[in-house]
Amino acid sequence: MRSAIRQDGAKALEDAHIRRSVLVAAKAEDMAMARGADWLDATLCRRMAALPRMQTRLFEWIAQAVGDPASCSDSLRRFLLLPSDARKEAALRAGLTYHLNAFGTAFAREIVAALSGVFGSEAVRFAFAHAVLSPASAAPLDPSQDESRRLVLADGGRILALWFKSEGLAGAWQPDWGDLDAGSVTLIRPAACAIGAAAAAATIAERDGADDRA
Repeated sequence: MRSAIRQDGAKALEDAHIRRSVLVAAKAEDMAMARGADWLDATLCRRMAALPRMQTRLFEWIAQAVGDPASCSDSLRRFLLLPSDARKEAALRAGLTYHLNAFGTAFAREIVAALSGVFGSEAVRFAFAHAVLSPASAAPLDPSQDESRRLVLADGGRILALWFKSEGLAGAWQPDWGDLDAGSVTLIRPAACAIGAAAAAATIAERDGADDRA
């Protein structure tokens, strides 16, 4: 019985952590839209999410409309518990993997070096390891151009958003990935979801390994 109580208590703490994490990270405009109340605008949502004493009430209002994020799959629960820098790294890896073929099918040493200089060696290593998931691209990209980096970053957030949706996370609880206007007009959904799941799994495994070594 005591073991069951400890397990239930740990689950409750993890659920609370997930709920607070999504509440703080979510885009205020989407939270206000999900609530559908005229008086609850994005500015008020943002202020309430920043106040611990108001977080529970704000969460309950939105959860009644779109559901509880703590009820999502185990993989998504674990990803939502990651810090924001880990989620951003996963988005970078996802975007680079998706657009990998746009940088060239026969990767010369100088292209790999350029990609590593722009996106980091870890992201490039992940992208090459998952190159089979990268869809064919008709428009080539140049790693030296700022537009290429903006495209990769914007689409990385959109890819994870598609994966979140496929896992059942309501849009109101999704992290604010910033300005996504630089992203592609369309994404191939099956490829994006597969890449998003792989990027999330790799990031979770790395963080778990780091915690074990700490």
